Amino acid sequence: MLKELTKAQKKAARSLIDLALERECAKLVDKVSSLAHKPLDKVEKPNHARYIELYKLIDTFDKHLADRYDGITGGRYLDTVAFLLADGSLTDEDLDLCDETMKNELLRVKEILFQIRNR
Repeated sequence: MLKELTKAQKKAARSLIDLALERECAKLVDKVSSLAHKPLDKVEKPNHARYIELYKLIDTFDKHLADRYDGITGGRYLDTVAFLLADGSLTDEDLDLCDETMKNELLRVKEILFQIRNR
């Protein structure tokens, strides 16, 4: 088990965290675009209704990002990357940015998280 990440490992972890964040934001942009282009309902104020829907979507996403990404320090990088890997925000192939020690540790933790989830 890794006790502390090296500088290179922290750099790789930060790159993976940034990659997951970029992917999550891309999904949100796709949802917003889809919602913005959805045909307007025949209600009295369709644009206001659409605005409220968009606002709620972005507000919920903002809270999700804050919970997941705010305050991540070097000591939490490995845990954060493991959770991002376990929830599908990162793939096993993304771990090619890591050295073998870090990659093996992340895959081990991913399996533990899957086992816990499937109990």
